Amino acid sequence: MVFLNTAEQMHLLDLERLKALRYMDDDFFTVCLADNVEAVELILRIVLGKEVRIKSIRTQEALKNLQGRSAILDIHAVFADDKEADIEIQRSDAGAGAKRARHNSSLLDAHILKPGEDTENIPDSYVIFCYGK
Repeated sequence: MVFLNTAEQMHLLDLERLKALRYMDDDFFTVCLADNVEAVELILRIVLGKEVRIKSIRTQEALKNLQGRSAILDIHAVFADDKEADIEIQRSDAGAGAKRARHNSSLLDAHILKPGEDTENIPDSYVIFCYGK
C-alpha cells in the first residue's frame, strides 16, 4: 500500500483536473492566452491566413454599453496597425451566431472611435468565434 502526503495528493488531483480541460474551455483559454502574444498571433495567422503583429492583449475585457447589453471579450487583441480583434472561445456553436458577432463588432467600433473622429477613420476589426466539442 502506498501512502501519499497531502502535497502529492493535491498534485494528483490537479493532474486529474488538467486532464478534463481543453483549449476550448473559456477559463483555460483565457489563462493560456493572457499576455501570450505569440499564441494569439498564431491563432490569428491561422484564422486570417496572413501575417499579423500584436501590440496588446487584454483578456476578459468588459466593453460597456450604456444604451443596452454590454459584452465581455474573451481575448481583445490590438494589432500593430491598430486593427482590433475579439476572439471568443466556447465548447459549442450555440451562441456563436452572426448577430452576436455583429453586436460585439459594434461595441468594438464604439470603443475604437473617439468623440469628434470621422467614422471613415474606424480601422477594420475582426470578431472570431472558436468553438468545438
